Amino acid sequence: MYSKKDYMDYFLNIEDLSSLTHNQIIELFQTCIKYDSFKLALQLYFKYLRAQDINKDIMYRLTLSIRESCAFLEIKLFFIHENFDELGVEAMNFLIDVLLQVVKRHNYHLNPIISSYNTIKVSLLIFKVTFRVEQLNIYSLITKCQLLNKYMEDSLTEYLQMQTNIGQLYKFMMEPILNLKHK
Repeated sequence: MYSKKDYMDYFLNIEDLSSLTHNQIIELFQTCIKYDSFKLALQLYFKYLRAQDINKDIMYRLTLSIRESCAFLEIKLFFIHENFDELGVEAMNFLIDVLLQVVKRHNYHLNPIISSYNTIKVSLLIFKVTFRVEQLNIYSLITKCQLLNKYMEDSLTEYLQMQTNIGQLYKFMMEPILNLKHK
């Protein structure tokens, strides 16, 4: 079993990156996702990988990493948005199931919506996932997305009502120009 230190040290000690093949870089990227080392994964993604290198296996590992840890959730959701076209119906179903599991956690430190630095940003990224899934008009996924959206909306409303320092932001969000329900 790997530890973050093992492959971080290995990567940092490589003097000539040209000695690594493209497949080895993809494998290292997958290992980083699997073991939640997204700082290194981002470096690999931006420096050495192309959009075509992201496949269904990587997206599956990314979805699993969302379920396993709420660390770097924003980055994980950005990866999903960036490579959304790689997801098939089964993968989208799995992603929505994982998001439902994650946002309904009762342990506050494990719930990324509550424990994240930017609750609104994470919520909007999840809303965007559901919006993109709903645009595909797959009935069973639309139903799950509506359930997730309803849960998120109710949770955010409660959160914003409890937070007096951002009560004004809540009022702004409910204005028709910024409200997600009005187009």
